Amino acid sequence: MKKTLILLSFFLSAGVLASNEAVRAYVIEQYRSIIEPLFSSGESTQPKFDTFYTAMVEELPFQQRAERSLELAINRFEGAPDYILKYAENWHGEIESNPRLQTLTTTALNSPLIEIRMAGFELYLAQYDVDKTPEKVDRLIRQFERKPEKNAAGALWAMAAIAARGVDRVKVYDVLIEAIGSESDKVRQGAVEALARFGGEEIIEPLLFVAQNDTSAYIQERAFCGLAQTGTLQVIERYAALPTLIKLAHDPNSTDQELGWIYQALKEISNLYDIPNDPEAWEERLIDVGMLQLQ
Repeated sequence: MKKTLILLSFFLSAGVLASNEAVRAYVIEQYRSIIEPLFSSGESTQPKFDTFYTAMVEELPFQQRAERSLELAINRFEGAPDYILKYAENWHGEIESNPRLQTLTTTALNSPLIEIRMAGFELYLAQYDVDKTPEKVDRLIRQFERKPEKNAAGALWAMAAIAARGVDRVKVYDVLIEAIGSESDKVRQGAVEALARFGGEEIIEPLLFVAQNDTSAYIQERAFCGLAQTGTLQVIERYAALPTLIKLAHDPNSTDQELGWIYQALKEISNLYDIPNDPEAWEERLIDVGMLQLQ
C-alpha cells in the first residue's frame, strides 16, 4: 500500500497521468482499490468514556471540559452523557455560552438518542446559569406573563427544560397548555417547541391537536416534528401518536402538505421506510409489527 501511494504521488507530480493513458488507468485502478473500502458501509465503533477520557477531560478548564465532554457524548462515547448529567450542576457560573458550545448544544438537543438530548439540556442550563428550582420556574413564568410575545421563546423553553429534569412539571405543563391556545403565533410556536422538550406521554395529545388544528403551517410542522423526532420523548412513547396519525392519513380533509408531514412522522416514529404513502398499507404493516392495535 505504501509503495502504491508513493508511485501515485510520483505520477501526479511528474505529469505522467496526463500523457500515458495505460499508466493513468493502472494508477487510478490501484488508487480506487485503496480508497473505496474506506468509504464502504459498516458498523461504527462504540467507544467508552472510560477513566482515560475522564482524566483527559478533567485536566481541562471548565469551559473546555464542558465542550469536550459534550462533543464526546455527541460522538456516542458510552458514559459521556452520564458524566455530563453528574457534573454539569457544578459548571453553573463557570462556563459561558459561545459559538462552539451553542453549536454543540444544538446538535445534542437534536440527537436521535435521548440520553444525548438530556446532556444537551444540562449544558444549556449550565451555560445560561439556569437553576433547576421551583423558584426559577416561578421567575420564568412571571417573565413570560409580563411580555408573552417577547419572552415566549426563551422563558417557555427554559421552564420546559427545567421541568424535563423533574422540577415543577405540573405547573409548567399547565402554562404550556394555556399558551398553545394563544392568539399569538409567537406564543404558540414557543409553547410547541417547549412542549416537545418537556417530554412525557402527556404532551402527545396537545401536539396532535396543534398538528391538526393550528392556523400556522409552520407551527403545525413543528408539532409534527415534536411528535416524530425532537424533544425528550422516548421512542415507545411516540408510539402513542400512531393511531391518530393513521386516522389523519385516512382523513379526506388532510391536505397534501399535511399528508407529507403525517407520513414522515410515521416513518420516523416506526423506523419503517419501505411503506408507500397509503393509509391502508401503513395500518396493515403497523398492526403486523405490533406497533398498532385494532380499535
